[in-house]
Amino acid sequence: MTNQTNDMKVRDVAHPLLPETTVQDVSRQQAVVALRRILSSKVRTQSRRHYERVGAVAFEKEHGRRPETLEDIEEALFNVPAYRVWSAANRAVQEMLWVSVGEPILRDQERINAEADRICGAEAKIGSLHLDPSYTPSPEVAEIDIHLQPGGYALERTPGDVVAGALYETGGNVFSFSVGGHRGDSKAAAVIRLVEAMDQDFNPARILDIGCSAGAASAAYAWHYPNADVHAIDIGAGMLRYAHARAESLGLRVHFHQMDASDLHFQNDHFDLVVSHNALHEMSDRTRLGMIAESMRVLRPGGLLVYQDVDARSITDPILMADAVWEKNFNGERFWLTYGNADIASEMGAAGFSEGSIVEHVVPAVSGALRWYVIIARKPEFGSEGA
Repeated sequence: MTNQTNDMKVRDVAHPLLPETTVQDVSRQQAVVALRRILSSKVRTQSRRHYERVGAVAFEKEHGRRPETLEDIEEALFNVPAYRVWSAANRAVQEMLWVSVGEPILRDQERINAEADRICGAEAKIGSLHLDPSYTPSPEVAEIDIHLQPGGYALERTPGDVVAGALYETGGNVFSFSVGGHRGDSKAAAVIRLVEAMDQDFNPARILDIGCSAGAASAAYAWHYPNADVHAIDIGAGMLRYAHARAESLGLRVHFHQMDASDLHFQNDHFDLVVSHNALHEMSDRTRLGMIAESMRVLRPGGLLVYQDVDARSITDPILMADAVWEKNFNGERFWLTYGNADIASEMGAAGFSEGSIVEHVVPAVSGALRWYVIIARKPEFGSEGA
């Protein structure tokens, strides 16, 4: 049976790994939220008007033709002084976000790390943590500070350090509060709602969460499907320690593993449900194709694959597309265009998923104004026709 209690409780919930904050800390974070909203709703929305009136005109004067390619439109946008000001301000506010969450974490890091050590080292645990001392985190993720998170996802300054997870969860709360309308939204809850609308009787016994980061989605699946065996993977030891301690502190059974999405160390035909959340746009083509192939391998026949990510793939307006490339150039999102240009449905079909089962969706977030891209596919049953 599934747990019918609101899944958002495992997203925006108090637990001992969160930093202790002062009134001044909260005020600074609220100021960042306000600035982000102003830059997004009051300034960035004027990009098209500025492009037509200033950028495209300046481009044509310089090149003797109208902007044609995505690169042309990018250049034309940066011909607009107001757009350059917005770009600089948006970058600065993103950096301010990490200062606003980072200072309380670093001030409280000794207690946070000690709490994680206590929880991870306890004899009576309901989940588990499996780290690989010989593992080297994938450079395509580990060598950059994705969305400017200090030190990136693989940050581990000292043995036992969990600051990477604390930064990810706390920074994500502040970020989503400014763009999503409510920081309690759960991406996992949106996927569960979609899957159960398709099949009310779906009740997975084994679940794999690929690219779990700080473990909020993994915990949501363990909460919603309390009898399921939930496993989750990511590349960073510090991130995984945090995720494990977080789940244990909430009384949720999740098994965390350090490994690559394209090299899963699980047996064939094992999981009923394989999911990922906001991982596709952080991957190269090679890693994404490897993840799809590995997802196919570890799913049981008839099992479901569900990948959720940001709704950037539905943008067709060339000006909006050029504007979205800002994330790649200035926010540490190396594979933003790679994700947007990928034919993921065809890739799933080529990997052997049943073509009739591969469906792309754009679904609303559980709360707030965000919308998510979700693609679902089913592994063929034994004896049935595949792709």
